[in-house]
Amino acid sequence: MSVDVSDKQINPESLGMAKKRDKKVYITDIAISKVPLVQYKGFTDNQNRVMQRLAQEVLTVSKEENDSNKVAITCDLGADNPLEVYGISFGTEHEVDVRADTLSNHILVSQKSVVVVVLHNHPSTQTFSIQDIRFFLEFPVLEVMVVVSNQGAVHYLRREESYDLKKAVALFNECVEDLGKDSPLTEIYLASLSFLAKSSEVGIYYR
Repeated sequence: MSVDVSDKQINPESLGMAKKRDKKVYITDIAISKVPLVQYKGFTDNQNRVMQRLAQEVLTVSKEENDSNKVAITCDLGADNPLEVYGISFGTEHEVDVRADTLSNHILVSQKSVVVVVLHNHPSTQTFSIQDIRFFLEFPVLEVMVVVSNQGAVHYLRREESYDLKKAVALFNECVEDLGKDSPLTEIYLASLSFLAKSSEVGIYYR
């Protein structure tokens, strides 16, 4: 079941204009060192350490190779050595296409225990954007989706046993129904916050 948001696409240009007052935060070594060891729900201690390393890596790659712009890492957590092989997608200041990277796309369509770690680089996008949420719903293979801010804050989504795709899609569509191509940044952000506030009702754990 696909998420019906074909007429709710966000115009990157209008989004970019809306964000002119929201300056990009440049990554520092201090921010990388302060990425917390999160106790992910249902994960082992070793998996938690892997997730911390991935969060640090997404910041490091962005800082050193992408001018503190968006980066996404796609990893097969079920691999023997998940930190040795993972996909990296490089984005712009405002967006990143996870599937643009060949290895990332391969992991998404062929593995069973996939995590995606996405970097956000603006103070107003400390948590999941509506685009992130849509991506999470569209790929049920995603065990966990993580957002890391340029200052090292970590949030994640994970499906519970009670997860209901039909209800999740309905909630998403409800949250975006009033958005248009030229919706201001504030409205787009509030739509994502509205979904996250009710995510537990559709079986999604949000931290």
